[in-house]
Amino acid sequence: MIRKGLQTALLTMLTMGAGTAAAQFMAADLIYLPAATHTPGEGESRWRSDLYITNVEEEDAIDVALVYLPTGQNSNADRFDDRSTWLGGREADGFGFIDPVLARIPPGGTVVLEDPIGEYFDADGEIANSGAIVIFAYEAGTLEDDGTRVFKNAIVNSRVYTPMTFYLPDPDNEGEFTEERGTFGQTLPGVAWYNLADPSAISEDGDFSFLILTGAVESRNFRYNVGVLNASDPLSTITVVIQPFQGDGEPFLDEDDNEISQIIIMPPLAQVQFNNVMSTLFGIEDVEPDVTIDVAVVAWASGAAEPIIGMTTYGNMIDDRTNDPTAILPLFAFSYNIACQWPSNNDEKGGKSAGASRVSRRPVEMPAR
Repeated sequence: MIRKGLQTALLTMLTMGAGTAAAQFMAADLIYLPAATHTPGEGESRWRSDLYITNVEEEDAIDVALVYLPTGQNSNADRFDDRSTWLGGREADGFGFIDPVLARIPPGGTVVLEDPIGEYFDADGEIANSGAIVIFAYEAGTLEDDGTRVFKNAIVNSRVYTPMTFYLPDPDNEGEFTEERGTFGQTLPGVAWYNLADPSAISEDGDFSFLILTGAVESRNFRYNVGVLNASDPLSTITVVIQPFQGDGEPFLDEDDNEISQIIIMPPLAQVQFNNVMSTLFGIEDVEPDVTIDVAVVAWASGAAEPIIGMTTYGNMIDDRTNDPTAILPLFAFSYNIACQWPSNNDEKGGKSAGASRVSRRPVEMPAR
């Protein structure tokens, strides 16, 4: 059984509509968008992702660069060999794709990238058309040929949406309706590098090696998808265990009374999504919305001298009748370590705790040209 603790304060902190408690820490110089797409889906859905990138620095303009990680259980490590598959704002920096809006984003400014997978990364139609995107932010004009940069912070949000048809009452003809076109969509925020699940971050402060997804309903009206991203360094493969739990907290059991779970081997920087996850991955039908899913890093193998292991996940609850999606954000099962984030002046540990090392290292860096 993976679960090692109770769902506590962080679940409440991230609940929609919880006022100031709903705030999240998202600003970073390295951000993982765990899912982005330009692909047809079930029914008549045609999913697209738009990115909203905000410079949160007070004084400095920033540049931003993106690398796309196509979905599948294949390594994407070669995308960090150089910048030939990257999207950036300056041709002089050696990026394979250029969009000038990504250069010199002013303090407090926001740029919007509409359908970057369809516009840039899948322009030739030869690669997978969904996956993850890694975003780097740095002081404008500071990217060096060896990949070093002056770290600056940004926030990344995405809108994932599909066109749809709906009907409105015709104001000129009582009892009749007009056919209209619109979209259904959801917001999926980028995950700051310090919010990744980390198998080394297990201490008396909590177990941050796993994440929880809620509301895993599957029925004739809803389907549920789960995605996982290996956000480790480019030389590290991880082993992830995905396990569903019933509304009473007990695991699902098979006919031999063994706990139902799935082991997934994820090569470096791989992203995968499991559609209709309860039935296709676990063989469980007609699931009520009180089911939760734990996604845990349980092992890794690496060619790196000092491996940096990280993982993030997400869920999608989709209405089968309308294709209206709801994003399910991952949650840690332990409360936020306030003493670690804001240490007092007389803190004998200087703000350090047994779990603090999980926010001390970035898994990836900008490659040399």
